[in-house]
Amino acid sequence: MTNSEFLAQRPRYSQDAAALEGYAEAAVDWEAMHGLLLRAPRADGAAEDSWQRTALVPAPVALAPSPIPRSEFDKVLALQPKLNQLFDRVSRDHEFLVDTLQSVGTADEFTSRVFDMYLKQRAAGVVKPATIGLHRSDYLIHAPESDPDGQPQAKQVEFNTIASSFPSLSAIVGDLHR
Repeated sequence: MTNSEFLAQRPRYSQDAAALEGYAEAAVDWEAMHGLLLRAPRADGAAEDSWQRTALVPAPVALAPSPIPRSEFDKVLALQPKLNQLFDRVSRDHEFLVDTLQSVGTADEFTSRVFDMYLKQRAAGVVKPATIGLHRSDYLIHAPESDPDGQPQAKQVEFNTIASSFPSLSAIVGDLHR
């Protein structure tokens, strides 16, 4: 498959938001009927016992699936166990973690808190008999129009070790797209 063939398969969306409004409304209604929901973020200053504690909102979704060439899917599938092993080894390299994450400090509050928990657990001598990794890799297909005869390539844009939520929602998104 060439880039031009791949690009011809992409969903085409209108650039006019008003033209997509009906599709977006239908998707939101479908999500509500099929449980494709998540807990709404609480507004700043909302009381702990506020109705917002139980409010649900539709999960963010694309209106159409994104195609991926089978050959690129197979490459990504074969690569994933190796990436999982790499990240597992990195997570066990205390010296590397300290050298790398110590400087994060105040720049990223979330990472700083997670790193602090890690250091406290290590200092307390906590040893876990087993660990499990739940990972999510995000890819985009690179198929530049300027190279119509080139081959589309999957490019990893993110590897998540914490933000691996919603695996059960993914199957429901497939139902929405069908």
